[in-house]
Amino acid sequence: MAEEQKGLSEPQPEYGEKELFSLITRLGEMIIKNGGEIFRADGAMRYAAKAYGLQDFHSYVVSNGIFSSYCSRQGIYSAKIICVPFSPTLLNRLEALNQLSRRISDGLCGPEEADRELSRIGRLSAAGRGLQVLAAGIGAGSFSILFHGTFGDGLCAFLAGLLLELFLLYGAPALHLPKIMLNILGAAVGASVCCLLFTLGFGDKLDLMIIGPVFVLTPGVPITNSIRNFIENDYLSGLLRMMDALLVAGSVAIGVGLSMQIWHFFTGGVL
Repeated sequence: MAEEQKGLSEPQPEYGEKELFSLITRLGEMIIKNGGEIFRADGAMRYAAKAYGLQDFHSYVVSNGIFSSYCSRQGIYSAKIICVPFSPTLLNRLEALNQLSRRISDGLCGPEEADRELSRIGRLSAAGRGLQVLAAGIGAGSFSILFHGTFGDGLCAFLAGLLLELFLLYGAPALHLPKIMLNILGAAVGASVCCLLFTLGFGDKLDLMIIGPVFVLTPGVPITNSIRNFIENDYLSGLLRMMDALLVAGSVAIGVGLSMQIWHFFTGGVL
């Protein structure tokens, strides 16, 4: 076992220092991209660099980027900057990445196997789209009832949540709009469905109907992560995540407000 770990500490013939450096930064990038914590990505890269014998490795990780460098055996420093856009959290990928990081740290996974594992993890998908649509509907209906809505309000919110998720999965990608515009449009879709159902006589309270699909878009995880970053004294990452969450929340509010105003205009004040 000791000989196996010693062998992993030296760069493999197929993987020189540059290839190992790219592999390690790819590991950190995937952790951040799939919603992992800042300290976890930084720790995973440092442990991997130590396991693979990469000398003088340093990394600085923020919510949307990685700055890393190492010193080659010839004494030449190399650096890399990676931009990581904000993406939804995929827990199945994070679990697999954490397990891979532990195996690398324990000396049980060489560079070639780690490369294959990263490619496999990158292809892992979330739950099926049918399940995502159903979960969005159940979540929207449950939140409506949770805020003291009636069963009829919950059913309307359930339907609005279903249609909203269908729009996000199938309609939004075809529009190629910026994230802010998609959030505004998504909130408008959910609110418009509730307004239509309320006008047709379904549901009892419009506000409690709309609050259901709105919660599907609420950035709860980014806000939680930003608070964790602040507690860990990582103020830059916390500020980035908080600003992103506030922009999403503001976009949702604008979308709901525009939808209600447009519906009010065309229906002559029926709402």
